[in-house]
Amino acid sequence: MLDMHEQWMTRHGRVYKDTEEKNARFQVFKDNLQHINAFNEGVDRGYKLGVNKFADLTNEEFRASYTGYKRHPTKETFVSKPTSFQYVNLIDVPTTVDWRNQGASIPS
Repeated sequence: MLDMHEQWMTRHGRVYKDTEEKNARFQVFKDNLQHINAFNEGVDRGYKLGVNKFADLTNEEFRASYTGYKRHPTKETFVSKPTSFQYVNLIDVPTTVDWRNQGASIPS
C-alpha cells in the first residue's frame, strides 16, 4: 500500500511538507482506497470509482476546495418544516401573473 501511495504521489506530483503530513495523507489515501474498493465490490450502480488526483483528500477537504461547499450539516438541516403551501386550482392556470397583486414586493 505504501508503494502504491508513493507511485500515486509521483504520478500526481504530490509533495508533502514533512513526514507528519505525509503520514496523515497516507492514512486518508488508504481510507479512500478502502471506500473505493468497497463501493466497487458492492451493488452494480452502472459505474465504478477509481483512484484519481484527489485520493489524498478527505471528503470535507474536497468539497471545500472544489465545490464551494462550506456549510456543516446540522440535525436541523434534515428536519423538514411544516408549510401551509397547497396546490390549488391546477387546471385553470393563468399564462401570466402579476405577483405584485398577490402581495409580492420588489427587493430594493
